Amino acid sequence: MKKIGTIILLALVVVMTFGAFSSFASEPYTTYTYSIDGKPLESPTAYRADSVVDAIDMNISKYSAEGGLKSAADVTTDDQANVYIADTGNNRVVVLDKYYKAKAVIDSYTDEYGRTQTFSYPEGVFVHTQVDENNGETTRYLYICDTANFRIVVFRETLDGSFVYDRTLDKPETPLLPLEAYKPAAVAVDLYGRIFVVSKACYEGVIVMSSEGDFTGFIGVQKVTYSLIDMIWRRFQSSEERATAVKNLADPYNNITVDEDGFVYVTMEPSTPGGKSEQYSAIKSKTAASSPVKKLNASGKEIMKRNGFFDPGGEVDVLSGMEVSVIVDVAVGKEGSWTILDKSRSRTFTYDQNGNLLFAFGDEGEQLGNIAENKAMAIAYQTIGDVYNLLLLDNDTSGCRLTVYTPTPYCDTIISALRNQNEHNYSESIFFWQDVLTQNNNFDLAYIGIGKALFNQGKYDEAQAMFESAYETDYHDKAFMEIRKQIIQKWLLPMIIAAIVVIVLIVKFLGYAKKKNKATSLKVGRKTYWEELLYVFHLVFHPFDGFWDLKHEKRGSVRASLTFIFIAIVAFFYQAIGQGYSFNPRGDYSTVFMQVIAVAVPVILWCVGNWCLTTLFDGEGSFKDILIATGYSLAPLPLFVIISTILTNVMTLQEGSMVNLLVSIGYVWVFFLLFFGTMITHDYSMGKNFITILGTIVAMAVIIFVIVLFSSLVAKMVSFVIAISSEISNRI
Repeated sequence: MKKIGTIILLALVVVMTFGAFSSFASEPYTTYTYSIDGKPLESPTAYRADSVVDAIDMNISKYSAEGGLKSAADVTTDDQANVYIADTGNNRVVVLDKYYKAKAVIDSYTDEYGRTQTFSYPEGVFVHTQVDENNGETTRYLYICDTANFRIVVFRETLDGSFVYDRTLDKPETPLLPLEAYKPAAVAVDLYGRIFVVSKACYEGVIVMSSEGDFTGFIGVQKVTYSLIDMIWRRFQSSEERATAVKNLADPYNNITVDEDGFVYVTMEPSTPGGKSEQYSAIKSKTAASSPVKKLNASGKEIMKRNGFFDPGGEVDVLSGMEVSVIVDVAVGKEGSWTILDKSRSRTFTYDQNGNLLFAFGDEGEQLGNIAENKAMAIAYQTIGDVYNLLLLDNDTSGCRLTVYTPTPYCDTIISALRNQNEHNYSESIFFWQDVLTQNNNFDLAYIGIGKALFNQGKYDEAQAMFESAYETDYHDKAFMEIRKQIIQKWLLPMIIAAIVVIVLIVKFLGYAKKKNKATSLKVGRKTYWEELLYVFHLVFHPFDGFWDLKHEKRGSVRASLTFIFIAIVAFFYQAIGQGYSFNPRGDYSTVFMQVIAVAVPVILWCVGNWCLTTLFDGEGSFKDILIATGYSLAPLPLFVIISTILTNVMTLQEGSMVNLLVSIGYVWVFFLLFFGTMITHDYSMGKNFITILGTIVAMAVIIFVIVLFSSLVAKMVSFVIAISSEISNRI
């Protein structure tokens, strides 16, 4: 009996171990998200490769003598799970049923004039389901981009499931769209019947037409990028030269789709190194203009939310613009989610409606689920009952194939959580988000989802903790504001009393300092350290008299000056470690040593540079005078830095302008004190002092250059000596 129990226990351990392992590593590709630092975090498999369907499996030969697929460029589906493939190389469109068996091949048609027409290099397909408002009946229309024939051909599905020719959308009559610019490569139709066309030769954005094919305008116009050399050169060109110069054109879009609300998703690939560099910069800056994916409303305004750590535009862990993702397609999924295809990595990235990465997966290779390098062409979602398959079309060397990915329970749980969240069923969404965390505790969106649910339940402290776990500052601030409101309501009277007490103490202390400074001014002989420190309260409010007495009446000293510099170092160190979560969500900080370098080095450079310059230009101040004046000039800054740092713990990021204002006031005050301190110390006029200040800044730069140059030379000399010594020792 004991032996049987041991065997059962061992079996359970094996099942649990390999079961948990398989959720992460059973596929030939890795599924992952990103940390706030941009590093991949492996997650459970979201989509599992189910099968690969080629032309033989599709049984295309049943409908056409040409039984294969050649250079297929696009794939789409309809509400009945039928699949449509733009078989570009064979100049046709192949229609598959939900089991991926051919049910029709459209390679020719008879137009309204009785002429037989064929396709030439059709690159895009789209299915639009139109609902009759009177009887609720639905009619499906198939839009085919007949690219090389410069037109879009529309087919209507009949009751028996076949497609008949409906109409042709030639280039609309408008002088804004030249004939050569109308070369449809992708098309989409919204719920109102508006037609959105991506043309390979159109640099004005997306072409918009009415349901009848009448031109209504362009949307989503791309910005033109210039290199630095081009911008400088254009400054020296005349208007005639600029008119005849080669035009810089915006990159055209390469694909398009619409969601159920009529919003348009478009993708593009930068064609220049400058464009790729801008896309690389947009990864962290989340600049919409440089993103490879955009979401447009009917008027063409970019409305995509970019609330994630990075821009929702593909790969994040790249080193330069030459490694950015090449986005070639976008597909809309469930609950506001959407997926893009990175051709350069054979990888898909799925985001929610707020731009948060849900998961990314895919890799290059020959195993099931992997795609050969640069062969991924298009993606589409296929709904079969409650299952939401992801279809990926590729142009493999052995022939075009359709890879079918099916969602895993992990993916279903995420979608269920999003559905309940979108429907405001927050108590239900907590259950699903917690289930997600049990499978992947690195999934930041789950913490945010739970935090939102707790927030709506009034559990602000718990919600705040969840938001902090996911570095979510916006909702953290909302929870913090509610907590702050409760604290103020409870402690308002004691807080007012405390504020009054603090103000009274400050006024009393300033009065004491004024009285003490007045008494010290009549004192003969050496001043005490405390008197030297208190003098700063007179100097910062009366800089002209203050700096004069500082030098000529010896009201200050080097030790007091160094004290103020030390206080500045302490203040900046406190700022580095004491900021509130909203202002420093990542908990970044710097060491005391770095703060010493950050404060002391500029002060030393300023003093040395100013002394060197004023020695040559009849300055009356010694190096000691300059150091003392500089130290006293820094005195107001620590106060503003400390107060602003304290405020970051009781204010939100939206209220951060007050924090920035305080620090700015501190820096401006220091600048004016430094300016007048230099002028009075050296007995300069206003103009001469201004020139001296600029010269000092230049001198600081020269000193830095000399130090760097000298350090480099010393390093090379040491390296040379070590190399010679090593060579001699080897020969001996």
